[in-house]
Amino acid sequence: MNNFSLYTFRLYHYLLTIRDTLEYSIKRDHTVEVYNNRKKILEDNLQEGTPFGDFLKNNGEAGDKIREKVKSFIDELYSENSTILMPSGDKVRVDYAQMVTLFDMTVGLTETMRDIVFQYIQYGINNKEIDNLMVKLVSEDEKMYRIVLSMLTMRVFEESFAEFQKVMNESQGKPTPQSNFIVQNELAKLTGFLRFSRQHVHCTDNETLDLLDETLRVLEMTEGRRQRPDNKGFKEIFDDLNKKLNDCTAKYEAAWKATYQQVVDEVTKSAKPAESAN
Repeated sequence: MNNFSLYTFRLYHYLLTIRDTLEYSIKRDHTVEVYNNRKKILEDNLQEGTPFGDFLKNNGEAGDKIREKVKSFIDELYSENSTILMPSGDKVRVDYAQMVTLFDMTVGLTETMRDIVFQYIQYGINNKEIDNLMVKLVSEDEKMYRIVLSMLTMRVFEESFAEFQKVMNESQGKPTPQSNFIVQNELAKLTGFLRFSRQHVHCTDNETLDLLDETLRVLEMTEGRRQRPDNKGFKEIFDDLNKKLNDCTAKYEAAWKATYQQVVDEVTKSAKPAESAN
């Protein structure tokens, strides 16, 4: 693998570390070991002499702004100041009540990094400097990320929407301060993340785009802007969508993992001659 492809992979790996923060929205055990590894990658690669650190340095004011966004991200989620992710023993305690903030911090920064990686991919294609396997990896990651983000966001959205419906039932359909809070601070923000993601897609395949569009149609139903098909209940609508998102995620993830392993193998091979020379 040539140097340009290796450089691009390092940038892509930084993107992965930011993106994988979304895993903390999944209600399962999360290890401190993985948390510490992510934190180290995030902090170390802000330094000069790393691909991302040099990218920031070489991009002046724009680079400074991205650096500040990353530092805020680390401080909010990967520092002792965090009230969202808190190491405790060998596990990480997650405050699931703050998932909207976690998504808010992660989705925007992920998109910034994705734009940077795609700039390098496009430059490499135009100048015939990028390895085809690297292009394939980023392309597969793009499709997987969009669907995974929809899947994880919809899980949080469904919980918030159920709470909203409960509050509205208790108030006999009249808006209350609590229902307004849920709409403004949870539901509206979660739908905003998915609409933002849909606007920034880099893929053109119908399978991915159709499922993303179906997700947005379901959101419009919850907002009263679109009729529910056959007057279905929301639980049935959510269950149907979630199954499609889960199935698509499994399929895309399997393809991505196979390609990722191939790229890692190539990166490892390329690193060995350099180590021998030293």
